[in-house]
Amino acid sequence: MSDPTLAVTAPPLPETSVPYVQPAGTGRAHLLLGQVARAMIGAEQSNGELSFMTNCGPKGRPIPLHFHDRELEVFLCTRGRVQVWADGESRVLSPGDMAVVPAGVVHAYQFHSHFSEFVGPITPGGWDRFFDLCGTPYDAPAFPPEDNSPPPFAKFGQAEGQFNMKYLPPDTPYAAPTWDAADDTLPGEMKPYFLRSGEGPRHLLGGQMITTMLTAAESRGELGMWTVQGTIGGEMPAHVHERTHEAIYVRNGSVRVTLDGESTVLKPGDVASIPAGCVHTYAFESAVTRAIVMSSPGGLEQLFALAGEPYAHHVFPAEPIPFPDAAALEAAAAELDVHFVDA
Repeated sequence: MSDPTLAVTAPPLPETSVPYVQPAGTGRAHLLLGQVARAMIGAEQSNGELSFMTNCGPKGRPIPLHFHDRELEVFLCTRGRVQVWADGESRVLSPGDMAVVPAGVVHAYQFHSHFSEFVGPITPGGWDRFFDLCGTPYDAPAFPPEDNSPPPFAKFGQAEGQFNMKYLPPDTPYAAPTWDAADDTLPGEMKPYFLRSGEGPRHLLGGQMITTMLTAAESRGELGMWTVQGTIGGEMPAHVHERTHEAIYVRNGSVRVTLDGESTVLKPGDVASIPAGCVHTYAFESAVTRAIVMSSPGGLEQLFALAGEPYAHHVFPAEPIPFPDAAALEAAAAELDVHFVDA
């Protein structure tokens, strides 16, 4: 499947952990059972800390129930409806809803809309290579109208050993979805959970509303994840991490990121991969801006509770507010892997 126009605009993933921006609809993509899984950050790009993937496809049957010995997975619905099973429970996710599945937890998912999509980090990095083994390289931005290729059963069996995972027998029942669960709090420990869009601890810092979705407590220290929302003028001062890999995925609006002095505007679906040692900052350039930020190992999500103020509302303020000065931020972040620097 060749598309010379796409080849010009779709840079391959770097071979090492360097700062880069991966445009929406690009990355290392593979077609499997009608769906396209796309690695936008892999183990090689993050020194093994995490993978960040998108997965899109048409409505269809659920994938087989299975579990991983090592990986923690996040399923954040960004389009359509995605049903997720985890540890005997199930929810049908709408855009913004999320499921977190730790290692050892039996899980599966199913697309229910004509065009559904979920995205999310996986820790540690490397699980994205499952699709290299089982799928077929794919070089278009979405998924094909039809995929008549048979399931690669032999490769699925090989994957169980190569990726330390296990499929349950095919007659294992799938739980019916629960529709009335609150799903509005973090568990505070490593266990599977579902989180409705907009829920989680909220803080205000620099005029931005930060909603924490996953912390070190839920990920055995491996991952933090939060949403930042605001309007034109909202920004994060220049800072650097000594050992943490960070990533920014834009959901709405435009975000200008500067990575080691090089500035790029991210649009919805774009990802910035920010390795340890990279001085970086971001600024909102649209009236309604929303981005998902991830860090591995976890811990950076504590900055907003330490330096910000609890926020009761579910919408960001009408105008940006200046950040505290660098000294105040540095003091608040004294125990975290973040150092604020002159831009």
